Amino acid sequence: MKSAKLPICGVECSRRALLQGLGAAALVSIVPSCTQAGSDLPTGKSTSCTGTDVCLDLADPANAALASPGGALLVDTTRDTIMVIRMSQVDVVALSAICTHAGCSMNFNKQTQQLDCPCHGSVFGEDGSVIHGPASRPLAVYTASLDTQTNTITLTL
Repeated sequence: MKSAKLPICGVECSRRALLQGLGAAALVSIVPSCTQAGSDLPTGKSTSCTGTDVCLDLADPANAALASPGGALLVDTTRDTIMVIRMSQVDVVALSAICTHAGCSMNFNKQTQQLDCPCHGSVFGEDGSVIHGPASRPLAVYTASLDTQTNTITLTL
């Protein structure tokens, strides 16, 4: 028996092609998506300061991860997703949280003081340098300052 041609979306195809396409679509819908993993860090709450600066009020419960040294969180800005890390009672660092290899959001390893990419294993230093690939480009680094009087972190973008 000869297969009939069926008009689909302005083109004609056989019933066999249509059924194969439907089968492939069904398979894709039941197979879990292979999206890349991302950071498990919390996202902080920021406000606009002056100009392009972004401020984090450490009294805000959303920013509690930065209350003590070793804490880290993500800050979404219009320019980048930034990881802010509290290094000591008075020092903070801020750098892109997006891996330069494949664009995954990274985690901070408090024990090694490094940023780890959960997708492909890249490791970065707190200065943005690549410690272990597959990433080959360093992370963007932003100016960050902690005002202990106002308990505020300012990020200059």
